[in-house]
Amino acid sequence: MRTSSARRSPRPRAPSRRLASLVAFVALVALGTLAAGCGASNANAPMAREPSAPPPAPVLTRSLYGPGGSLTEGDLQTSLASAIDLQLPARLGIVPLGASFEPKGAVPTRVRRVATAALGKSLLGSEFFTQISDVDVDLPNVGGIDGLRAIAARYRVRYLLLYTQRFEDSTHLNGWAWTYATVVGMFVVPGVTVESNGFAQATLLDVRTGTVLFSVAEPLHVKSKELMIGAARAHEEEQDDAAAAAAPALAKRVLAQTGALVELARNAQQSTPKTLYLPPPVVVGR
Repeated sequence: MRTSSARRSPRPRAPSRRLASLVAFVALVALGTLAAGCGASNANAPMAREPSAPPPAPVLTRSLYGPGGSLTEGDLQTSLASAIDLQLPARLGIVPLGASFEPKGAVPTRVRRVATAALGKSLLGSEFFTQISDVDVDLPNVGGIDGLRAIAARYRVRYLLLYTQRFEDSTHLNGWAWTYATVVGMFVVPGVTVESNGFAQATLLDVRTGTVLFSVAEPLHVKSKELMIGAARAHEEEQDDAAAAAAPALAKRVLAQTGALVELARNAQQSTPKTLYLPPPVVVGR
């Protein structure tokens, strides 16, 4: 008899060591790649930035004032938020004025003499001004600061130095005035005390923008005893002499203020000034 024996199915083989090593290697490579990706993403993550410096302020290059010196709210804010280019050294024009900022007014000859002969000479040779010109206000102009800018454009000067002098008269009769009753005393006795207080003022005007950069003043005082006849003429002469004597001191103040503006501009390039805020006068809720 034949006997048939049933075939047995082969047993499943265990994974070889080589395959196990390959799987472990792939797993390690995957983990390393993942870690590298996380590290790269962290490296590319934006870091906390330090607060950057504010952008430079725009430079004012033209006048924002309308007719009669009017200024809108927007132009006012623009003017206050804009820088001014000094452009020194530059040409300077000295303008004698009979009234502040008014070139159409009559200018006394004595005021012109003080401005040109005394103040102008005191400013010669300055490091801030390359050339100083005497400016004649008789040129056609519309008056006010606009008129001054028009005159400066004819002279081709970058800045104008406006000069004015003012006096308050307090002339009075003194104790010798009783002799005037004799009539003869009017001609031989100094019975009039001529006295006045005032100041000589210089204002630097930026022609390009119509900006008043600064004003400086030097006090003046005149007092003397004069004859009744000719006291007014003697008084004017003494006022002119006092203003001329004060011109060098006024020029020094002009140069000092100009130097302060230059130093301020230089410091502004190195550091940005911090804005200070006043607290409100009333704190709500306290």
